[in-house]
Amino acid sequence: MITPNILLVEDSDFMSMRVVEVLEATHGMSLTAVKTAEEARTRIETGDFDVVVVNYELPDETGIELADSLNAGDEPPEIPVILLTGRELEPIAKKASEKGVTEFVYKGDHAAADMDVLANRIKVVVDAYVDTD
Repeated sequence: MITPNILLVEDSDFMSMRVVEVLEATHGMSLTAVKTAEEARTRIETGDFDVVVVNYELPDETGIELADSLNAGDEPPEIPVILLTGRELEPIAKKASEKGVTEFVYKGDHAAADMDVLANRIKVVVDAYVDTD
């Protein structure tokens, strides 16, 4: 498997630092972190990312709105987006899927855990959508 190049869009410094630290050290992934959807779009234009992991709530818009602007209904998605949220998933899942979100991960207590669920979702999405040829 390739080492996934991940763009993390998370406005919480603590959560961002924790996700980057654990996914890089424990799961061998490469992450770039930004705080806003606007920063994410700029990085995507200039970088080569395999997947975007985005918090639901951002200072300038929601993660769903960012996914919609990146993928605009493309199937397969231009860039896979994993929504990382502390919100209950059921009420937002259908709309998020329609707007370009590829996968969901509930934050729950991930800040104190080894983030196996998030790492697994990233690997599954990369295997499914990233051309490694």
